[in-house]
Amino acid sequence: MRKKVTSFLTVLVVAIVGIWQWLDTSDQTATTNQEQIVEKQHSVEEVDLTDPPRFEKIAVSSLRSVDGDTFAFYTDKEYKLRLLMVDTPESVKKGMSVQPFGKEASEFTKEQLAKGDVSLVFDKGDVADNYGRLLAYVYVGENSLQEELLKEGLGIVRYVNKGGDSFVDQLLTAQEVAQKEKLGVWSQENYVTQMKNGYYRYNEVQ
Repeated sequence: MRKKVTSFLTVLVVAIVGIWQWLDTSDQTATTNQEQIVEKQHSVEEVDLTDPPRFEKIAVSSLRSVDGDTFAFYTDKEYKLRLLMVDTPESVKKGMSVQPFGKEASEFTKEQLAKGDVSLVFDKGDVADNYGRLLAYVYVGENSLQEELLKEGLGIVRYVNKGGDSFVDQLLTAQEVAQKEKLGVWSQENYVTQMKNGYYRYNEVQ
């Protein structure tokens, strides 16, 4: 009888330890998958923009708006930056007509940037695209510029690449707000089409 009790207790302890280890591993995985932005803030003059700190805010000023998803800032030279994972309709692209809601998106971004307290946050992947533009999340105060554009229906989640997609779920949630309310680009029938990868693109509008 004593041997049976001892065997039972041994099995029970092993089971408890196994469950605890599994839960601990799950917590670690969740933490890894959900990156967090560190509150520490740098000045852009303090960082190397070819290899900037990741998930830390970098304050920028001397801004020049370009369009809805692109702007420039100055330090020792001008840097152009494109909003990571967000595509707004074209408003200034050479050889292309202004797309529906392009001007609205451009004006919205210009107004947001004019509020000041603008900071960048780089993901763990590439820091620039093939055109040399920096790729980052942009915050105005505590608000994500990407999310604000998406909620207004002035952009879509697009160009999602591994290493630059840590906050894609948050952006998709913001996009769903405009989709449900048929705001902006979602208000015009057949203007936005879903692609095979599940994301969207703009259609040419006659």
